[in-house]
Amino acid sequence: MKKIFFGLIIMLASSALFAQVDVELPKGSVELFDGFEKGNYWIWAGFDYDQWGSHKISTGANLSKDWASEGRHSLELTMEAMDVASSKSAVWFYDGTNDLSGTKYIAIDFYNPENYTYNILAVCQATNEWKWCQATQSYLVPKGKHTVVFDFREHTAFLNDVKRISITTDNWEVYPKESHIYIDNIRLIK
Repeated sequence: MKKIFFGLIIMLASSALFAQVDVELPKGSVELFDGFEKGNYWIWAGFDYDQWGSHKISTGANLSKDWASEGRHSLELTMEAMDVASSKSAVWFYDGTNDLSGTKYIAIDFYNPENYTYNILAVCQATNEWKWCQATQSYLVPKGKHTVVFDFREHTAFLNDVKRISITTDNWEVYPKESHIYIDNIRLIK
């Protein structure tokens, strides 16, 4: 009986964690930042990124027709296996000077085909000092299709001069094979 009760508590707590995903978009004007229909401008943090910290397990950022939430393409983000010794940390980024003035939220559609839950975070680096503007929290993205809204309201003063936008995963589980997740329909909500 105790096992059933404990299992029920864990299941309810897990669903509460996932409740942050797939929420209704906040009110405001919506502008498409990237739908991956005009090419791929994203890079994966590979071996050369290690000089700034632990090894990143990201191995690719490629246009894909396997899934799209809008249009015909998405971006497939790939990772090496996450064994016990792995950093389980991956980064993909878009470099370029962008004026995201007025942006309060960034919404991204995800498709996770794996039997694994990813811990996803979005970061903007802004100004010539590359100020770190991290969304207020990371989100757990389980298997399936999801929309995640990242809150950047604390950083609106810096978003007129964004140098890099990054999607990161900092995972904790072991996943014994190469894996991937898709992103599409990146929207700025002002």
